[in-house]
Amino acid sequence: MAAKLATAAGLRSTLALAGLLLAAGAIADTAASANVGDAGSSNPEVLAGQTAQVPVRFRGRSLFVVGAPIGEMSPPERAAAIEQRLLAVAAGPADALGKLRVTERDGISEIYVDNTLIRVVTDQDTLHTGRTRRQLAADQVEVIRAALTVEFHDRSTASLLRAALHAVVATLLFVALLAGLRQLHHWTRDRIARAARAWHWKSGLARLHLASPESVAAAGRSTSTTLAWLLGAALLYFYLQYVLSLFPWTRGIAATMVKTARTAIVDVVSSVFEYLPSVINIVVIVVVARLALRGLRAFFQRLEAERLTFQGFYPEWAQPTYSLVRFFVIAVSAVMIFPYLPGSGSAGFRGVSVFVGLLVSLGAASAIANVIAGTVITYMRPFRVGDRVKIADAIGDVTSKDLFVVRVRTTKNVDITIPNSLVLANHIINFSSSAQSRGLILHTTVTIGYGAPWQKVHDLLIAAATRTDGVLADPAPFVLQTSLDDFYVSYELNAYTNRPGEMPALYSRLHGEIQNVFNAAGVEIMSPHFAAVRDGGRMAVPDEHLPKDYKAPSFNLLSRILRPGAGAS
Repeated sequence: MAAKLATAAGLRSTLALAGLLLAAGAIADTAASANVGDAGSSNPEVLAGQTAQVPVRFRGRSLFVVGAPIGEMSPPERAAAIEQRLLAVAAGPADALGKLRVTERDGISEIYVDNTLIRVVTDQDTLHTGRTRRQLAADQVEVIRAALTVEFHDRSTASLLRAALHAVVATLLFVALLAGLRQLHHWTRDRIARAARAWHWKSGLARLHLASPESVAAAGRSTSTTLAWLLGAALLYFYLQYVLSLFPWTRGIAATMVKTARTAIVDVVSSVFEYLPSVINIVVIVVVARLALRGLRAFFQRLEAERLTFQGFYPEWAQPTYSLVRFFVIAVSAVMIFPYLPGSGSAGFRGVSVFVGLLVSLGAASAIANVIAGTVITYMRPFRVGDRVKIADAIGDVTSKDLFVVRVRTTKNVDITIPNSLVLANHIINFSSSAQSRGLILHTTVTIGYGAPWQKVHDLLIAAATRTDGVLADPAPFVLQTSLDDFYVSYELNAYTNRPGEMPALYSRLHGEIQNVFNAAGVEIMSPHFAAVRDGGRMAVPDEHLPKDYKAPSFNLLSRILRPGAGAS
Protein backbone atom coordinates (compact mmCIF):
# COMPACT_ATOMS: atom_id res chain seq x y z
CA MET A 1 0.00 0.00 0.00
CA ALA A 2 2.80 2.41 0.89
CA ALA A 3 4.49 1.71 -2.44
CA LYS A 4 1.23 2.40 -4.30
CA LEU A 5 0.76 5.67 -2.39
CA ALA A 6 4.33 6.70 -3.17
CA THR A 7 3.82 5.83 -6.84
CA ALA A 8 0.57 7.82 -6.93
CA ALA A 9 2.20 10.78 -5.22
CA GLY A 10 5.10 10.68 -7.68
CA LEU A 11 2.68 10.49 -10.60
CA ARG A 12 0.70 13.47 -9.27
CA SER A 13 3.86 15.53 -8.80
CA THR A 14 5.01 14.67 -12.31
CA LEU A 15 1.63 15.63 -13.78
CA ALA A 16 1.63 18.88 -11.80
CA LEU A 17 5.13 19.70 -13.05
CA ALA A 18 4.09 18.95 -16.62
CA GLY A 19 1.02 21.17 -16.21
CA LEU A 20 3.15 24.05 -14.95
CA LEU A 21 5.55 23.67 -17.86
CA LEU A 22 2.68 23.62 -20.36
CA ALA A 23 1.15 26.70 -18.76
CA ALA A 24 4.46 28.55 -18.88
CA GLY A 25 4.91 27.58 -22.51
CA ALA A 26 1.40 28.73 -23.38
CA ILE A 27 1.95 32.09 -21.71
CA ALA A 28 5.31 32.54 -23.45
CA ASP A 29 3.73 31.59 -26.78
CA THR A 30 0.91 34.09 -26.17
CA ALA A 31 3.41 36.87 -25.50
CA ALA A 32 5.47 35.87 -28.52
CA SER A 33 2.39 35.78 -30.78
CA ALA A 34 1.39 39.18 -29.50
CA ASN A 35 4.84 40.47 -30.35
CA VAL A 36 4.70 38.87 -33.78
CA GLY A 37 1.31 40.39 -34.40
CA ASP A 38 2.66 43.78 -33.48
CA ALA A 39 5.64 43.27 -35.74
CA GLY A 40 3.39 43.38 -38.76
CA SER A 41 2.11 46.83 -37.83
CA SER A 42 3.37 49.91 -39.60
CA ASN A 43 2.72 52.23 -36.64
CA PRO A 44 5.97 54.09 -35.83
CA GLU A 45 5.26 53.89 -32.12
CA VAL A 46 4.93 50.12 -32.36
CA LEU A 47 8.20 49.86 -34.22
CA ALA A 48 9.90 52.09 -31.67
CA GLY A 49 8.56 49.93 -28.84
CA GLN A 50 9.78 46.74 -30.49
CA THR A 51 13.34 47.93 -30.68
CA ALA A 52 13.40 48.55 -26.90
CA GLN A 53 12.20 45.06 -25.88
CA VAL A 54 14.89 43.03 -24.08
CA PRO A 55 14.31 39.35 -23.09
CA VAL A 56 14.77 38.18 -19.51
CA ARG A 57 16.58 34.83 -19.53
CA PHE A 58 16.81 32.24 -16.78
CA ARG A 59 18.88 29.09 -17.11
CA GLY A 60 19.09 29.56 -20.85
CA ARG A 61 15.32 30.08 -21.32
CA SER A 62 13.57 33.33 -22.22
CA LEU A 63 10.79 34.08 -19.68
CA PHE A 64 9.38 37.44 -20.82
CA VAL A 65 10.52 40.78 -22.20
CA VAL A 66 11.11 44.21 -20.71
CA GLY A 67 9.92 46.95 -23.01
CA ALA A 68 10.17 50.27 -21.19
CA PRO A 69 12.67 52.08 -18.96
CA ILE A 70 11.99 53.01 -15.32
CA GLY A 71 13.65 56.20 -14.24
CA GLU A 72 17.29 56.06 -15.30
CA MET A 73 17.27 52.27 -15.82
CA SER A 74 17.18 51.26 -19.45
CA PRO A 75 15.42 48.04 -20.57
CA PRO A 76 18.75 46.11 -20.77
CA GLU A 77 19.64 47.22 -17.23
CA ARG A 78 16.18 46.20 -15.98
CA ALA A 79 16.46 42.77 -17.62
CA ALA A 80 19.92 42.18 -16.11
CA ALA A 81 18.67 43.16 -12.64
CA ILE A 82 15.65 40.81 -12.89
CA GLU A 83 17.89 37.93 -13.96
CA GLN A 84 20.18 38.48 -10.96
CA ARG A 85 17.22 38.53 -8.56
CA LEU A 86 15.81 35.30 -10.01
CA LEU A 87 19.18 33.59 -9.59
CA ALA A 88 19.34 34.78 -5.99
CA VAL A 89 15.85 33.40 -5.27
CA ALA A 90 16.69 30.11 -7.02
CA ALA A 91 19.70 29.69 -4.76
CA GLY A 92 17.40 29.78 -1.70
CA PRO A 93 14.98 27.24 -0.26
CA ALA A 94 12.10 25.76 -2.26
CA ASP A 95 9.40 27.33 -0.01
CA ALA A 96 9.92 30.55 -1.95
CA LEU A 97 7.21 29.35 -4.37
CA GLY A 98 4.58 29.86 -1.67
CA LYS A 99 5.76 33.43 -1.10
CA LEU A 100 5.40 34.54 -4.73
CA ARG A 101 2.88 37.42 -4.90
CA VAL A 102 1.88 40.61 -6.74
CA THR A 103 1.55 43.92 -4.87
CA GLU A 104 -0.28 46.90 -6.35
CA ARG A 105 1.10 50.32 -5.46
CA ASP A 106 0.72 53.79 -7.01
CA GLY A 107 -0.23 52.59 -10.50
CA ILE A 108 2.43 49.87 -10.71
CA SER A 109 2.42 46.13 -10.04
CA GLU A 110 5.33 44.70 -8.08
CA ILE A 111 6.19 41.00 -8.12
CA TYR A 112 7.75 39.78 -4.87
CA VAL A 113 9.14 36.53 -3.57
CA ASP A 114 8.83 36.99 0.18
CA ASN A 115 10.50 40.38 0.70
CA THR A 116 12.63 40.23 -2.48
CA LEU A 117 11.42 42.42 -5.36
CA ILE A 118 11.65 40.52 -8.62
CA ARG A 119 10.29 43.05 -11.11
CA VAL A 120 8.00 46.04 -11.55
CA VAL A 121 5.25 46.06 -14.19
CA THR A 122 4.24 49.51 -15.44
CA ASP A 123 1.58 50.64 -17.85
CA GLN A 124 4.28 51.21 -20.47
CA ASP A 125 5.21 47.52 -20.27
CA THR A 126 1.70 46.61 -21.41
CA LEU A 127 1.92 48.57 -24.66
CA HIS A 128 1.32 46.38 -27.71
CA THR A 129 0.69 43.26 -25.55
CA GLY A 130 -3.13 43.42 -25.53
CA ARG A 131 -3.10 42.84 -21.74
CA THR A 132 -3.77 45.10 -18.76
CA ARG A 133 -1.09 45.77 -16.22
CA ARG A 134 -2.68 43.43 -13.66
CA GLN A 135 -3.15 40.69 -16.28
CA LEU A 136 0.44 41.04 -17.47
CA ALA A 137 1.72 40.87 -13.88
CA ALA A 138 -0.38 37.77 -13.17
CA ASP A 139 0.88 36.10 -16.37
CA GLN A 140 4.49 36.81 -15.48
CA VAL A 141 4.00 35.50 -11.96
CA GLU A 142 2.92 32.17 -13.44
CA VAL A 143 5.92 32.17 -15.78
CA ILE A 144 8.27 32.82 -12.83
CA ARG A 145 6.50 30.16 -10.76
CA ALA A 146 6.91 27.58 -13.53
CA ALA A 147 10.61 28.40 -14.00
CA LEU A 148 11.34 28.26 -10.26
CA THR A 149 9.35 25.02 -9.93
CA VAL A 150 11.51 23.39 -12.57
CA GLU A 151 14.62 24.82 -10.93
CA PHE A 152 13.74 23.55 -7.44
CA HIS A 153 12.67 20.19 -8.83
CA ASP A 154 15.93 19.77 -10.71
CA ARG A 155 17.90 20.76 -7.65
CA SER A 156 16.26 18.15 -5.46
CA THR A 157 18.41 15.34 -4.12
CA ALA A 158 16.59 12.70 -6.17
CA SER A 159 16.90 14.69 -9.39
CA LEU A 160 20.58 15.41 -8.84
CA LEU A 161 21.29 11.74 -8.06
CA ARG A 162 19.39 10.70 -11.17
CA ALA A 163 21.29 13.28 -13.24
CA ALA A 164 24.60 12.10 -11.79
CA LEU A 165 23.71 8.49 -12.61
CA HIS A 166 22.84 9.46 -16.18
CA ALA A 167 26.10 11.42 -16.44
CA VAL A 168 28.10 8.38 -15.26
CA VAL A 169 26.33 6.13 -17.77
CA ALA A 170 26.89 8.69 -20.53
CA THR A 171 30.57 8.94 -19.59
CA LEU A 172 31.02 5.17 -19.69
CA LEU A 173 29.24 5.02 -23.03
CA PHE A 174 31.38 7.88 -24.35
CA VAL A 175 34.60 6.14 -23.28
CA ALA A 176 33.40 2.87 -24.84
CA LEU A 177 32.54 4.61 -28.10
CA LEU A 178 35.94 6.31 -28.18
CA ALA A 179 37.66 2.98 -27.62
CA GLY A 180 35.56 1.39 -30.35
CA LEU A 181 36.33 4.31 -32.67
CA ARG A 182 40.05 3.85 -32.00
CA GLN A 183 39.85 0.14 -32.80
CA LEU A 184 37.84 0.88 -35.94
CA HIS A 185 40.44 3.44 -37.00
CA HIS A 186 43.31 0.94 -36.64
CA TRP A 187 41.32 -1.80 -38.39
CA THR A 188 40.43 0.48 -41.30
CA ARG A 189 44.01 1.69 -41.67
CA ASP A 190 45.36 -1.86 -41.74
CA ARG A 191 42.73 -3.01 -44.23
CA ILE A 192 43.55 -0.13 -46.58
CA ALA A 193 47.28 -0.93 -46.38
CA ARG A 194 46.67 -4.63 -47.12
CA ALA A 195 44.33 -3.81 -49.98
CA ALA A 196 46.90 -1.41 -51.43
CA ARG A 197 49.61 -4.07 -51.35
CA ALA A 198 47.32 -6.73 -52.86
CA TRP A 199 45.97 -4.59 -55.69
CA HIS A 200 47.03 -5.37 -59.28
CA TRP A 201 49.30 -2.37 -59.93
CA LYS A 202 50.01 -3.14 -63.58
CA SER A 203 46.71 -1.63 -64.69
CA GLY A 204 44.50 1.29 -63.88
CA LEU A 205 46.02 4.36 -62.30
CA ALA A 206 49.38 2.63 -61.85
CA ARG A 207 49.90 2.63 -65.62
CA LEU A 208 49.66 6.41 -65.55
CA HIS A 209 52.11 6.56 -62.62
CA LEU A 210 49.49 8.44 -60.62
CA ALA A 211 49.30 5.98 -57.74
CA SER A 212 51.47 3.45 -55.97
CA PRO A 213 50.95 1.14 -52.98
CA GLU A 214 52.79 3.57 -50.72
CA SER A 215 50.84 6.65 -51.88
CA VAL A 216 47.48 4.87 -51.65
CA ALA A 217 48.29 3.54 -48.18
CA ALA A 218 49.44 6.99 -47.02
CA ALA A 219 46.30 8.62 -48.41
CA GLY A 220 44.14 5.94 -46.75
CA ARG A 221 45.84 6.48 -43.41
CA SER A 222 45.38 10.23 -43.64
CA THR A 223 41.72 9.90 -44.58
CA SER A 224 41.05 7.38 -41.83
CA THR A 225 42.77 9.56 -39.22
CA THR A 226 40.85 12.65 -40.32
CA LEU A 227 37.49 10.85 -40.18
CA ALA A 228 38.37 9.40 -36.77
CA TRP A 229 39.16 12.83 -35.38
CA LEU A 230 35.94 14.27 -36.83
CA LEU A 231 33.83 11.46 -35.34
CA GLY A 232 35.63 11.82 -32.02
CA ALA A 233 34.93 15.57 -31.97
CA ALA A 234 31.25 14.90 -32.77
CA LEU A 235 31.01 12.34 -29.96
CA LEU A 236 32.64 14.77 -27.53
CA TYR A 237 30.20 17.51 -28.53
CA PHE A 238 27.11 15.33 -28.02
CA TYR A 239 28.50 13.97 -24.75
CA LEU A 240 29.16 17.42 -23.30
CA GLN A 241 25.80 18.75 -24.48
CA TYR A 242 23.93 15.85 -22.87
CA VAL A 243 25.83 15.90 -19.57
CA LEU A 244 25.56 19.69 -19.25
CA SER A 245 21.81 19.50 -19.88
CA LEU A 246 21.35 17.16 -16.89
CA PHE A 247 22.18 19.76 -14.24
CA PRO A 248 20.31 23.04 -13.72
CA TRP A 249 23.46 25.11 -13.31
CA THR A 250 24.86 24.09 -16.71
CA ARG A 251 21.62 23.65 -18.63
CA GLY A 252 21.97 27.10 -20.11
CA ILE A 253 25.38 26.18 -21.55
CA ALA A 254 23.86 23.07 -23.13
CA ALA A 255 21.02 25.10 -24.60
CA THR A 256 23.54 27.59 -25.99
CA MET A 257 25.57 24.74 -27.52
CA VAL A 258 22.48 23.32 -29.21
CA LYS A 259 21.41 26.72 -30.44
CA THR A 260 24.88 27.54 -31.72
CA ALA A 261 25.21 24.19 -33.49
CA ARG A 262 21.74 24.49 -35.01
CA THR A 263 22.49 28.04 -36.16
CA ALA A 264 25.82 26.96 -37.65
CA ILE A 265 24.26 24.04 -39.51
CA VAL A 266 21.41 26.18 -40.79
CA ASP A 267 23.82 28.89 -41.87
CA VAL A 268 26.06 26.42 -43.67
CA VAL A 269 23.18 24.66 -45.43
CA SER A 270 21.50 27.94 -46.38
CA SER A 271 24.83 29.35 -47.58
CA VAL A 272 25.39 26.26 -49.72
CA PHE A 273 21.95 26.57 -51.30
CA GLU A 274 22.38 30.32 -51.79
CA TYR A 275 25.77 29.69 -53.40
CA LEU A 276 24.46 27.10 -55.87
CA PRO A 277 23.74 29.68 -58.66
CA SER A 278 27.30 30.96 -58.34
CA VAL A 279 28.62 27.39 -58.49
CA ILE A 280 26.62 26.80 -61.68
CA ASN A 281 28.07 29.98 -63.20
CA ILE A 282 31.61 28.88 -62.28
CA VAL A 283 31.02 25.42 -63.76
CA VAL A 284 29.71 26.94 -67.00
CA ILE A 285 32.73 29.26 -67.27
CA VAL A 286 35.16 26.39 -66.61
CA VAL A 287 33.46 24.10 -69.13
CA VAL A 288 33.45 26.79 -71.83
CA ALA A 289 37.11 27.60 -71.12
CA ARG A 290 38.09 23.92 -71.35
CA LEU A 291 36.25 23.48 -74.63
CA ALA A 292 37.89 26.62 -76.00
CA LEU A 293 41.35 25.41 -74.95
CA ARG A 294 40.73 22.00 -76.48
CA GLY A 295 39.75 23.60 -79.79
CA LEU A 296 42.72 25.97 -79.69
CA ARG A 297 45.12 23.11 -78.96
CA ALA A 298 43.85 21.12 -81.96
CA PHE A 299 44.14 24.24 -84.15
CA PHE A 300 47.73 24.99 -83.17
CA GLN A 301 48.72 21.32 -83.43
CA ARG A 302 47.61 21.46 -87.06
CA LEU A 303 49.72 24.58 -87.54
CA GLU A 304 52.73 22.91 -85.95
CA ALA A 305 52.34 19.82 -88.17
CA GLU A 306 51.90 22.14 -91.20
CA ARG A 307 48.55 20.56 -92.02
CA LEU A 308 47.23 24.10 -91.82
CA THR A 309 49.38 27.02 -92.99
CA PHE A 310 49.20 30.80 -92.96
CA GLN A 311 51.49 33.07 -94.88
CA GLY A 312 54.12 34.54 -92.57
CA PHE A 313 53.33 32.13 -89.70
CA TYR A 314 56.12 29.64 -89.01
CA PRO A 315 55.46 26.17 -87.56
CA GLU A 316 57.77 26.74 -84.60
CA TRP A 317 55.52 29.62 -83.53
CA ALA A 318 52.57 27.30 -82.99
CA GLN A 319 53.42 26.00 -79.51
CA PRO A 320 54.53 29.34 -78.00
CA THR A 321 51.50 31.09 -79.47
CA TYR A 322 49.22 28.42 -78.03
CA SER A 323 50.85 28.94 -74.62
CA LEU A 324 50.20 32.69 -74.80
CA VAL A 325 46.60 32.23 -75.96
CA ARG A 326 46.07 29.58 -73.28
CA PHE A 327 47.35 31.95 -70.60
CA PHE A 328 45.03 34.67 -71.89
CA VAL A 329 42.00 32.34 -71.83
CA ILE A 330 42.81 31.16 -68.30
CA ALA A 331 43.33 34.74 -67.12
CA VAL A 332 40.00 35.88 -68.58
CA SER A 333 38.25 32.86 -67.04
CA ALA A 334 39.80 33.63 -63.64
CA VAL A 335 38.63 37.24 -63.86
CA MET A 336 35.10 36.07 -64.74
CA ILE A 337 35.09 33.51 -61.89
CA PHE A 338 36.46 35.89 -59.26
CA PRO A 339 33.15 37.73 -58.52
CA TYR A 340 31.45 34.38 -57.85
CA LEU A 341 33.97 33.27 -55.22
CA PRO A 342 32.78 33.33 -51.59
CA GLY A 343 33.86 36.54 -49.87
CA SER A 344 35.25 38.10 -53.03
CA GLY A 345 33.45 41.35 -52.28
CA SER A 346 34.75 41.68 -48.72
CA ALA A 347 37.37 44.25 -47.78
CA GLY A 348 39.58 41.54 -46.27
CA PHE A 349 39.58 39.51 -49.49
CA ARG A 350 40.47 42.60 -51.51
CA GLY A 351 43.25 43.48 -49.07
CA VAL A 352 44.76 40.01 -49.24
CA SER A 353 44.49 40.05 -53.05
CA VAL A 354 46.29 43.39 -53.26
CA PHE A 355 48.98 42.19 -50.83
CA VAL A 356 49.55 38.96 -52.76
CA GLY A 357 49.63 40.87 -56.04
CA LEU A 358 52.22 43.26 -54.60
CA LEU A 359 54.39 40.37 -53.42
CA VAL A 360 54.15 38.67 -56.81
CA SER A 361 54.94 41.89 -58.70
CA LEU A 362 57.99 42.59 -56.52
CA GLY A 363 59.30 39.04 -56.38
CA ALA A 364 58.58 38.02 -59.97
CA ALA A 365 60.14 41.02 -61.76
CA SER A 366 63.00 38.97 -63.19
CA ALA A 367 60.68 36.11 -64.11
CA ILE A 368 58.34 38.48 -65.95
CA ALA A 369 61.33 40.02 -67.72
CA ASN A 370 62.40 36.53 -68.84
CA VAL A 371 58.87 35.75 -70.07
CA ILE A 372 58.73 38.96 -72.11
CA ALA A 373 62.22 38.31 -73.49
CA GLY A 374 61.26 34.71 -74.30
CA THR A 375 58.20 35.92 -76.20
CA VAL A 376 60.30 38.40 -78.18
CA ILE A 377 62.95 35.76 -78.94
CA THR A 378 60.27 33.31 -80.09
CA TYR A 379 58.96 35.68 -82.74
CA MET A 380 62.42 36.99 -83.67
CA ARG A 381 63.39 33.40 -84.64
CA PRO A 382 67.16 33.85 -84.08
CA PHE A 383 67.60 30.09 -83.63
CA ARG A 384 65.73 26.81 -83.34
CA VAL A 385 66.21 23.75 -81.20
CA GLY A 386 69.22 21.82 -82.53
CA ASP A 387 71.04 24.84 -83.97
CA ARG A 388 74.72 25.45 -83.18
CA VAL A 389 74.85 28.93 -81.65
CA LYS A 390 77.06 31.26 -79.69
CA ILE A 391 75.29 33.25 -76.96
CA ALA A 392 77.59 35.54 -75.00
CA ASP A 393 80.55 33.24 -74.23
CA ALA A 394 78.65 29.95 -74.59
CA ILE A 395 78.98 27.93 -77.81
CA GLY A 396 76.91 24.81 -78.29
CA ASP A 397 73.72 23.22 -79.57
CA VAL A 398 70.32 24.51 -78.43
CA THR A 399 68.61 21.61 -76.62
CA SER A 400 65.45 23.41 -75.48
CA LYS A 401 63.89 26.83 -75.13
CA ASP A 402 60.81 28.12 -73.35
CA LEU A 403 59.42 31.38 -72.04
CA PHE A 404 62.00 31.52 -69.22
CA VAL A 405 65.34 30.05 -70.33
CA VAL A 406 67.38 28.69 -73.24
CA ARG A 407 69.45 25.54 -72.64
CA VAL A 408 72.67 25.03 -74.62
CA ARG A 409 74.85 21.91 -74.63
CA THR A 410 78.48 22.69 -75.42
CA THR A 411 80.90 20.54 -77.41
CA LYS A 412 82.19 19.23 -74.07
CA ASN A 413 78.66 17.98 -73.13
CA VAL A 414 78.20 20.73 -70.56
CA ASP A 415 74.62 21.98 -70.23
CA ILE A 416 74.31 25.74 -69.82
CA THR A 417 71.01 27.40 -68.82
CA ILE A 418 70.77 31.00 -70.00
CA PRO A 419 67.89 33.27 -68.89
CA ASN A 420 65.99 34.77 -71.80
CA SER A 421 66.65 38.31 -70.59
CA LEU A 422 70.41 37.61 -70.87
CA VAL A 423 69.93 36.05 -74.31
CA LEU A 424 68.06 39.13 -75.53
CA ALA A 425 70.69 41.46 -74.06
CA ASN A 426 73.59 39.76 -75.91
CA HIS A 427 74.36 39.18 -79.55
CA ILE A 428 73.47 35.74 -80.93
CA ILE A 429 75.59 33.92 -83.49
CA ASN A 430 73.79 31.11 -85.34
CA PHE A 431 76.09 28.73 -87.18
CA SER A 432 73.25 26.52 -88.45
CA SER A 433 70.72 28.93 -89.94
CA SER A 434 72.34 29.00 -93.43
CA ALA A 435 74.42 25.82 -93.26
CA GLN A 436 72.01 23.66 -95.27
CA SER A 437 71.01 26.21 -97.90
CA ARG A 438 74.15 28.26 -98.45
CA GLY A 439 76.79 26.45 -96.41
CA LEU A 440 78.75 27.55 -93.35
CA ILE A 441 82.20 28.94 -94.15
CA LEU A 442 85.08 27.59 -92.10
CA HIS A 443 88.01 29.97 -92.13
CA THR A 444 91.53 29.76 -90.77
CA THR A 445 94.64 31.92 -91.27
CA VAL A 446 98.25 30.84 -91.89
CA THR A 447 101.27 33.12 -92.28
CA ILE A 448 103.88 32.24 -94.91
CA GLY A 449 107.09 34.08 -95.64
CA TYR A 450 107.61 36.22 -98.72
CA GLY A 451 110.00 33.63 -100.15
CA ALA A 452 107.13 31.25 -101.01
CA PRO A 453 105.17 32.13 -104.20
CA TRP A 454 101.62 33.15 -103.33
CA GLN A 455 100.13 31.09 -106.18
CA LYS A 456 101.71 27.97 -104.72
CA VAL A 457 100.40 28.82 -101.25
CA HIS A 458 96.88 29.25 -102.66
CA ASP A 459 97.05 25.90 -104.41
CA LEU A 460 98.31 24.15 -101.31
CA LEU A 461 95.59 25.60 -99.06
CA ILE A 462 92.82 24.71 -101.52
CA ALA A 463 94.26 21.20 -101.85
CA ALA A 464 94.22 20.81 -98.06
CA ALA A 465 90.59 21.93 -97.95
CA THR A 466 89.45 19.53 -100.66
CA ARG A 467 91.13 16.62 -98.87
CA THR A 468 89.27 17.39 -95.60
CA ASP A 469 86.25 15.19 -94.89
CA GLY A 470 83.15 17.36 -94.35
CA VAL A 471 84.23 20.24 -96.59
CA LEU A 472 81.98 20.80 -99.61
CA ALA A 473 83.46 20.72 -103.11
CA ASP A 474 80.69 23.04 -104.31
CA PRO A 475 80.94 25.90 -103.54
CA ALA A 476 84.68 25.55 -103.98
CA PRO A 477 87.14 26.64 -101.28
CA PHE A 478 88.94 29.94 -101.82
CA VAL A 479 91.87 31.83 -100.31
CA LEU A 480 92.13 35.48 -99.35
CA GLN A 481 95.36 37.34 -98.68
CA THR A 482 94.23 39.40 -95.73
CA SER A 483 97.42 41.39 -95.12
CA LEU A 484 101.01 41.95 -96.24
CA ASP A 485 102.91 42.25 -93.01
CA ASP A 486 106.52 43.16 -92.32
CA PHE A 487 107.87 39.62 -92.38
CA TYR A 488 105.12 37.43 -93.82
CA VAL A 489 101.88 37.27 -95.79
CA SER A 490 98.57 36.32 -94.06
CA TYR A 491 96.55 33.81 -96.07
CA GLU A 492 92.93 33.06 -95.04
CA LEU A 493 91.50 29.75 -96.21
CA ASN A 494 87.70 29.67 -96.59
CA ALA A 495 85.89 26.37 -97.05
CA TYR A 496 82.16 25.52 -97.07
CA THR A 497 80.46 22.85 -94.94
CA ASN A 498 76.92 21.78 -94.13
CA ARG A 499 77.87 20.21 -90.80
CA PRO A 500 77.88 23.05 -88.25
CA GLY A 501 77.59 20.56 -85.41
CA GLU A 502 81.05 19.17 -86.28
CA MET A 503 82.90 22.48 -86.33
CA PRO A 504 85.62 21.58 -83.80
CA ALA A 505 86.36 18.27 -85.53
CA LEU A 506 86.30 19.89 -88.97
CA TYR A 507 88.75 22.58 -87.91
CA SER A 508 91.02 19.91 -86.44
CA ARG A 509 90.97 17.82 -89.63
CA LEU A 510 91.47 20.93 -91.79
CA HIS A 511 94.51 22.04 -89.81
CA GLY A 512 95.97 18.56 -90.01
CA GLU A 513 95.55 18.46 -93.81
CA ILE A 514 97.16 21.92 -94.13
CA GLN A 515 100.21 20.67 -92.24
CA ASN A 516 100.37 17.51 -94.38
CA VAL A 517 100.12 19.37 -97.68
CA PHE A 518 102.65 22.08 -96.78
CA ASN A 519 105.12 19.55 -95.36
CA ALA A 520 104.87 17.46 -98.51
CA ALA A 521 105.54 20.56 -100.63
CA GLY A 522 108.48 21.60 -98.45
CA VAL A 523 106.93 24.91 -97.48
CA GLU A 524 107.40 26.06 -93.91
CA ILE A 525 104.33 27.24 -92.01
CA MET A 526 105.99 29.77 -89.77
CA SER A 527 106.46 33.49 -89.84
CA PRO A 528 109.94 34.80 -90.80
CA HIS A 529 110.15 36.42 -87.36
CA PHE A 530 112.01 33.27 -86.31
CA ALA A 531 113.47 32.54 -89.74
CA ALA A 532 115.20 35.91 -89.85
CA VAL A 533 117.20 35.26 -86.70
CA ARG A 534 117.78 31.53 -87.05
CA ASP A 535 120.41 31.88 -89.76
CA GLY A 536 122.01 28.46 -90.15
CA GLY A 537 119.13 26.65 -88.47
CA ARG A 538 117.52 23.51 -89.85
CA MET A 539 114.34 23.80 -91.95
CA ALA A 540 111.17 23.18 -89.86
CA VAL A 541 109.90 20.33 -92.05
CA PRO A 542 109.67 16.64 -91.06
CA ASP A 543 112.59 14.50 -92.18
CA GLU A 544 110.58 12.41 -94.61
CA HIS A 545 109.68 15.51 -96.56
CA LEU A 546 113.23 16.94 -96.78
CA PRO A 547 115.35 16.45 -99.94
CA LYS A 548 117.82 13.56 -99.79
CA ASP A 549 120.80 15.85 -100.29
CA TYR A 550 119.56 18.46 -97.80
CA LYS A 551 122.17 19.82 -95.42
CA ALA A 552 121.50 22.40 -92.75
CA PRO A 553 123.29 25.68 -93.56
CA SER A 554 126.03 27.06 -91.35
CA PHE A 555 125.63 30.24 -89.33
CA ASN A 556 126.82 32.92 -91.74
CA LEU A 557 126.97 35.60 -89.08
CA LEU A 558 129.27 33.44 -86.93
CA SER A 559 131.48 32.55 -89.92
CA ARG A 560 131.91 36.20 -90.76
CA ILE A 561 132.94 36.97 -87.21
CA LEU A 562 135.45 34.10 -87.14
CA ARG A 563 136.80 34.77 -90.70
CA PRO A 564 140.24 36.37 -90.52
CA GLY A 565 140.09 40.00 -91.40
CA ALA A 566 136.31 40.06 -91.41
CA GLY A 567 135.27 43.17 -89.70
CA ALA A 568 138.49 45.16 -90.64
CA SER A 569 137.70 48.39 -92.38
